[in-house]
Amino acid sequence: MGIGSLFIVNNKTEALCALKHWGPTVAATSVCDKVFESHRQSVKKNLYSDVITTDGKQYIFHITRGEITYIATTETETEPLMVVEFLTQLHTVLKAYFSEVTESVLQEHHVTLYQLLDEMLDSGIPVNTHPGGLKVLVPPPNLLNRVSSTVFGHQGVLVSDHDPLKLLPLPWRSNNIKYASNEIYLDVIESIDATLDTEGRVLSSAIHGTIEVNSRLSGMPDISMSLSNSHLIEEYSFHPSVRLSRFAADRVVSFVPADGNFTLMSYKVRQPQTNAMQENSWQPKYVKPNPWLNTAPGSGNNPTNVPLPLYIRPQATFGASQGRVSIVCGTKPAFEKPVESVNLEVRLPDRVTSADPSCTHGTATYDDIGHHVKWVIDKFPNDKTPCLTVQLQLSSNTPKKGSAEAEAVAANGGKTMVALQELVDIHANFSVAGVGVSGIKVETLQVRNEKYKPSQGVRYQRGGAGLSSGRDHVEWRRLRESGGRWES
Repeated sequence: MGIGSLFIVNNKTEALCALKHWGPTVAATSVCDKVFESHRQSVKKNLYSDVITTDGKQYIFHITRGEITYIATTETETEPLMVVEFLTQLHTVLKAYFSEVTESVLQEHHVTLYQLLDEMLDSGIPVNTHPGGLKVLVPPPNLLNRVSSTVFGHQGVLVSDHDPLKLLPLPWRSNNIKYASNEIYLDVIESIDATLDTEGRVLSSAIHGTIEVNSRLSGMPDISMSLSNSHLIEEYSFHPSVRLSRFAADRVVSFVPADGNFTLMSYKVRQPQTNAMQENSWQPKYVKPNPWLNTAPGSGNNPTNVPLPLYIRPQATFGASQGRVSIVCGTKPAFEKPVESVNLEVRLPDRVTSADPSCTHGTATYDDIGHHVKWVIDKFPNDKTPCLTVQLQLSSNTPKKGSAEAEAVAANGGKTMVALQELVDIHANFSVAGVGVSGIKVETLQVRNEKYKPSQGVRYQRGGAGLSSGRDHVEWRRLRESGGRWES
């Protein structure tokens, strides 16, 4: 039970960077060819998957980060999420070691790479995947390693000669960490799933969030973090460093941080309740108001919905051989904070053979491979509302003579299938500085067990969205919010 084989491949040149087997040997060429073929089909259909089943016996898992694709195979019963999570964490570890993960970097430090794989996996089962603990067992390549490589000729790898139990009192943190400037950074990232009606009103929504930490603290600090409106958190998972009993008792996140970047917690936000619902449920006496919800237009009518600062109004018409898509994008005047860095990806139907986009503001380009138009708006103008127009050339729906479709129509008495609606998917990403959505904010951050007291500050930012639209249908599918940063 575990990973049988692991492949690290450059997805641009399809060159193999590294491979390792814990089970029966698997041919790298056959596995990589199946992954790249599946990826090409996914790009055409705009449907992506991280799992491939081959012959009902072998399962292939893969993720792509930049130019590197990580592929794992298994022939035995294995938890799929465990494999996908390990591949994700493997990229995080390599990035912590080498700063950038490219084919040339992996080839230069291939000995360190294989040592990391030996420490991270035992018979194909993940055992140690945190960069902080791995850096004690396998020191990262540095100038000393390179000098030693030149003198002794052992590829620039130094293995720690200290007892790991003494250096790692905690699995995620060593006890000899020192920084000239002590600081900790937090990013609060929230994703919103929302559905809109044809008028652009939010019908339903849900918020999921994570808190990412970048810790640069010396010694062995003990941190206590309190969150405003923490009663809204109804489903949560934490980093192993968090004391669960403390959070369950008084909603305080208490932990000894890992060194570097790590995910502190993930959560789901409970929907705001109406007055009738609040009478039958417990509520804390002190609840901080959320100014975002209070200033949002129409939020008082339906408090269970999350307001959106951006509106997108699409119109699409499709004929036999031509079509036209028009999109108007702007910000709602009730929101004080400006919306910036807007990126719209307009995914067109499969029948489109060519597209000619034009916009009144920003830049618009057409990708003929992915069948989508990308519209970038860095900043909204004050005197006009940006508009995108795409002229389309379509292939005919009429089946060709002698084709299987034409024979099916003839067998059906000459009756053809009529497409009632052709949808245009629109995925938008944007950012709003200095704004929180759910009302959950970092209220206090106390550092104990050390003499230093880092100064604290916070910055919030929300952004990202996705919607699907047709002639009379608009549906927001996905929305991201990011932000929340402590600085020293």
